[in-house]
Amino acid sequence: MFSSLHDFMQYLDHINSLRTVDVQVSTRLEMAAIIRRISGSLKTSPALVFTTPDDYPFPVVANLFGSRRRMQLALGLDSLHDLTDNLAALLAAEPCFTNLNRLGSILAERASRAPCTLKTSNVPCRELHEPGDNLLRFPFPHSWPDDGSAIGSGRYITMGQVITADPEGKDANCGIYRCQIHDSHSLAIRWRRGSGAERHHRLFMQHNQRMPVAIALGGPPALTLAAAWPLPDGMNETAFAGWLRGAEIPVVDCPHGPLLVPAEADLIIEGYAEPDQPLIEGPFGNHTGRYDPAGPAARVTVTRITRRREPVIPITVVGPPPQEDCWMMLGWERVLAALLPRLVPGFKDIFMPLPWVFRQSAIIALDNPSSRSVRDAAIALWRLPWFAKARLLVLVDGTVPLSNMLQIAWRVVNEPNWSDDLIRDETGRRLAIDVTRRTGGEGLMDSGTEQLIASRWKEYGLP
Repeated sequence: MFSSLHDFMQYLDHINSLRTVDVQVSTRLEMAAIIRRISGSLKTSPALVFTTPDDYPFPVVANLFGSRRRMQLALGLDSLHDLTDNLAALLAAEPCFTNLNRLGSILAERASRAPCTLKTSNVPCRELHEPGDNLLRFPFPHSWPDDGSAIGSGRYITMGQVITADPEGKDANCGIYRCQIHDSHSLAIRWRRGSGAERHHRLFMQHNQRMPVAIALGGPPALTLAAAWPLPDGMNETAFAGWLRGAEIPVVDCPHGPLLVPAEADLIIEGYAEPDQPLIEGPFGNHTGRYDPAGPAARVTVTRITRRREPVIPITVVGPPPQEDCWMMLGWERVLAALLPRLVPGFKDIFMPLPWVFRQSAIIALDNPSSRSVRDAAIALWRLPWFAKARLLVLVDGTVPLSNMLQIAWRVVNEPNWSDDLIRDETGRRLAIDVTRRTGGEGLMDSGTEQLIASRWKEYGLP
């Protein structure tokens, strides 16, 4: 498994899955537009290295995880379904339960490898202390025209692993949040509601204390993915990343607080989330094809930046699918496929079409569904944080091949009895469709003829 961004890039280059852009490219809009055009192609979507982003001395890498194959490589798997199988095997002895805290503690016990804390500062991420600790020295992108227009700065750190802990130095959290650069030493970070970082910051604010924050860029690809996924509470992302890669993640201390950062990272930004005077973040161009509105966000003061001697700055660009983050979330889909049987009665499998991923919408297969069990499954899913805002759930019989969107779309249009098979929540904002009860057209098929042509297909000389 890969221990660093550099290892991963070197391998992608070796297998011809990395392209280099050697001409100068502007970090304002141009670079993001190139990335979107490349990542929007489902046939060929290589990772990209920009060697000359404006006049910055550091290259940028993007679209690292922007295909199923590269996701498999990053996790050391032959198939993403192996991730489901490996995790399900660890949980096989556990009964079904509805307590997410219990799920988090079980995962912490079984699907984790505690990070290895190094007692030296002689590690890649500490090779150089960046003079002046100046954020503006680095080629962070401005992706959409109106990004950050509320305050006039549209540059964002988009692939930073934000590391926090509670006031006692426990309950460590590592998540990817959007970080808007306000000036050379100030960031606005919009915590996701209900996230570990938001919880930590709230505790610090209750005591009017500054919260230590570290932002790591680069490091083991498995950690970037674990940070991007909404793991259950109680599950340490760094420990889970260790389980994903089959080896502990080497980490080092931060001098300004009880935080541990990946030793193999390219860049470490350290500072404090202030307890008062939030900054305005946004607007921000998002997956919906529209801008998220500007709003208050945590004010983070940067106090120190350390880096490799020759760092590469990883970025990602969000927008209407397909984009790199959609592929990253397909790894999370495979984690959910192992977790949901413990939480949703009758659950068999899940498929999240790329255009649906960031609307928390999915196609769910159920074993032996009845009208009552389908409704119970939809309600159980809506109660989970991962589907609390799901715009659409399509519930199918477990025999349906979930990735066959042609058949799924056919069923959605042809099978439901709209008076009985539409399931709405009490707000009317979430919808589930029951397409489990009819045959899907199989009644037209003659099994004997189907078997005959299958056995003679090569004889016909057809592709």
